[in-house]
Formats: sequence, C-alpha cells, structure tokens
Amino acid sequence: MERRDQYRRRPRRKDFQKRGSRKKKQFIKKSRELVILDVLLHGHPEEDKPSWTKTPLAQVLTFPDFVLYEVKINKSPNLKLKPEEKKLYEDFIRENKLRDVLKKIDYEELTSTSKALIQPILEKEILNYEEEFINFFNNSTSITPRMHALKLLPGIGKKHMWEIIEERERQKFVTFQDISDRTSISNPAKQIALRIIKELQREGIKYYLFSKTQKYE
Repeated sequence: MERRDQYRRRPRRKDFQKRGSRKKKQFIKKSRELVILDVLLHGHPEEDKPSWTKTPLAQVLTFPDFVLYEVKINKSPNLKLKPEEKKLYEDFIRENKLRDVLKKIDYEELTSTSKALIQPILEKEILNYEEEFINFFNNSTSITPRMHALKLLPGIGKKHMWEIIEERERQKFVTFQDISDRTSISNPAKQIALRIIKELQREGIKYYLFSKTQKYE
C-alpha cells in the first residue's frame, strides 16, 4: 500500500495558487435595468488583437447599482442596437441583442462615446430613482467624526452641508425641486451624477455612496 501511495498524484501548490487567483465571474441579474452607452461591432478599438478575432460588444451601465460592464452582442447584420437604448437585461437577451457579460469595467476603459453619454444619461436616470436619492439627502449621516456623507457630493462644502441639514430638520425634503427651492443646491441630480462618475473612476475613492462597482469585485 505504501509503495502505491508514493505514485499517487499529489496536488501541486501551483494548482491551488491558480485557483485562488481566479477572478470572480461577472454577471448581471436578468431583472436589472441597463442602458447602452456604446456599441462596438468590431470589438474594443484598444484591444490588441487582429480585428477578425475581436468580440462584438456593448458597453453598458446598470441601474440602480451603477456598475459598468462590457457585454457580448449578437453578430446578426439585422441587429438594431444603439446608444441610450434602455430596458431590462432579460429583454435584451430575449430579443437576441445582448448575450453574456464579458467583464466589469472601470470608467477609464470606456470609449469616448460612452464617456460623452454617461453624465447626461445618469442625470436623466437619477430622476427615475428620485425617492431613493431624496432619502439620502434626508437621512445621510457622518461617515467619520470629520466627514459627513453630504460633503462627498461634488460642489457641496461645509456651508452647503449645514444648509441642507438645517432645512431637513425643519421639514424633510420631498423632491429635487424642493431641495433647489429651499437650499442653494441648484441641480441635485447633476451633483449625484458627478459623484457616481467619480466612484466609477475609482481613483482616490475611499467611500462609495451609490455605485456597487467595488462591491462586485
């Protein structure tokens, strides 16, 4: 028995190292809404491969978790997929427009078209989730003794923060327009959109208020 055991294959350390270093497989819940940012029928232009080997893909943004992905698309010549198209992921699949997720991406991997569209798309879509963001303005608290969550929004300093806090203590905000009317914050949706973009850029970000991009890694 002992001689036979000598020749049994023992697992190598490298095998375990490879398994441990594998990245988590990315996916989008089929019930998740997403919007098309850019359609790349000939693959990503910066991908270092022959054009005939590149995978046709779309860059998309999901809601309301605000995460960027590259997703395979159907090669059909009759494909009618265009930027700013929005629906449930399962509907894109059912219509044979989108397929599996290739990978989750960061802002720096977006094409110039995607970068141009992302802010106006975010500002528009944030309005569809207005109640959730109003809750943030009404209920956000300090993250550290010296840092309040409100101050993480671009353009909101100490003065604006106290203005919002004092107004919400008098009466809770009910709409973005209500915030604009009662404070000096003229466009709350824009400031939320800019914060989401900053979180997608990742650089120097310690706290994530809205995007789940870090959580999904």
